[in-house]
Amino acid sequence: MNIIDTHVHSSFSFDGENTPREMLEKALEMGLVALTFTDHVDVNDYFGSYYKESELMPQGAAEIPPLIEEYRGRINVGFGAEIGQFMHDRALAEKLIADFGFDFVIGSTHNVREHQDFYYIDFHSENTLELMRLYFGEMLEMAQSADIDVLGHLTYPLRYITGRDGILVDMSEYAEIIHEIFKTIAKRGVGLEINTGGLRKWNYGKADPALEYVKMFREAGGKIITIGSDAHRTGDLAANFKDGAEIAKAAGFRQIAYFEKRKPVFIDLL
Repeated sequence: MNIIDTHVHSSFSFDGENTPREMLEKALEMGLVALTFTDHVDVNDYFGSYYKESELMPQGAAEIPPLIEEYRGRINVGFGAEIGQFMHDRALAEKLIADFGFDFVIGSTHNVREHQDFYYIDFHSENTLELMRLYFGEMLEMAQSADIDVLGHLTYPLRYITGRDGILVDMSEYAEIIHEIFKTIAKRGVGLEINTGGLRKWNYGKADPALEYVKMFREAGGKIITIGSDAHRTGDLAANFKDGAEIAKAAGFRQIAYFEKRKPVFIDLL
């Protein structure tokens, strides 16, 4: 099987544990075909003291591109970013893309306007239905016009609402807007990420998104699927890749992609 990982965080993310070189050496040991570094760029906190992307991303931009050349011929390495909350500061997001020349851009939403990251919310004391409505509204806003290559971990809040806090969510409430999101990105040629992080963490036990949504994306005309582990350390590189590949195949996809210079490179799902 051609194993790739298009969602990897290194020490140039505020929560990453291993250097890019350590990640690449582990990837070679595992036999990966491609690996893309997608360190955090949460634009709403880019200049904040907590995330410190204003310091980390330039460091990554200096170190990772030379590694692409050093490892060429052994593994396809990409320099990307996971841009969080793109539409909270669209001008900054677009400037960062222009400045750093990413190969690949994941568009993610970790928090909605005037709320903290879903990771930090106690959903037992929140209006979960309203937060999810706001979440998918912002995802649609990003899907409509953000300069992204794939939409990241579509069901991100469920990791914590259901997986961690044990609260079930009636997702039928959001079927219409999710379908609209998929139609929108499919028309724009934007892909969908199968993020395998939820399969191994937070007691969630599902990919982000699960099979039913990957099928919905294909039925909406979607063509591009990526698989990302959301690894923040070497031990999680390409974790549950085979599960992600099985989801892609069950949804009717025969190829997955990684990106070079913002263009998809397709490989067969064997």
